[in-house]
Amino acid sequence: METSFTFHPIGTIRSCYGEKFGIPRQAGLVKCATATLELLPPYNTVEALRGLEAFSHLWIVFVFHQSARENPPSPSFGGVNWKATVRPPRLGGNERVGVFASRSNFRPNPIGLSAVELLGIEGTTLKLGGGDFLDGTPVLDIKPYIPYADCIAGAYGAFADAAPEPVNRVEFSDEAERAVQGLENENRPALRQLICDMLGYNPRPAYQSDDPDRIFGTRVFDLEVKWKQSEKTVNVESIEPTGQ
Repeated sequence: METSFTFHPIGTIRSCYGEKFGIPRQAGLVKCATATLELLPPYNTVEALRGLEAFSHLWIVFVFHQSARENPPSPSFGGVNWKATVRPPRLGGNERVGVFASRSNFRPNPIGLSAVELLGIEGTTLKLGGGDFLDGTPVLDIKPYIPYADCIAGAYGAFADAAPEPVNRVEFSDEAERAVQGLENENRPALRQLICDMLGYNPRPAYQSDDPDRIFGTRVFDLEVKWKQSEKTVNVESIEPTGQ
């Protein structure tokens, strides 16, 4: 007998990533990426967080909300839109594996799981480091990271056995260098390093051909970062407020 469940978000992520394009493909790759998790009523009570400060890292269970909007439910699949196979970027974007052998955001249930650093707690807001969250991400649950149980000696991970290395060298135009120096502040911490780390991991789709004249745009905080790529060199052309 089929059983369905309804979940309600306990909080919302506020992240430096304003759009999917540019978000690292796993948590922990861009360590200077910042985010906050703001608890929602009735869960926004300090009692619910008692003792959490004693843990260095957390598991965040969340919803790929933008993916869910992009792939509305299909009646032919019982109200769920999904594909049995996906193309992981680590395999070049061309080879397919089963969806359950991947961490694709297009899943039967659009649920994500990320391990992040707990940087601090202010009231009922958690400060997180190294996240891979889109701004506005709904959070379903928080669980403490338990080292002896969650870090398994001898585990292996098929095509994603080791962390990827940055593949791009990132350079700034004179205009972009001046801009990043003026825009980096307490509301946009480590902005230059964040941009370097983000673009160093090549956020473009793995199957995309090289076009040195194409200008890409990526949202970071309230800024639009425009850049070009030629082979393994990324040139940041400009960094400007979005006006939003």
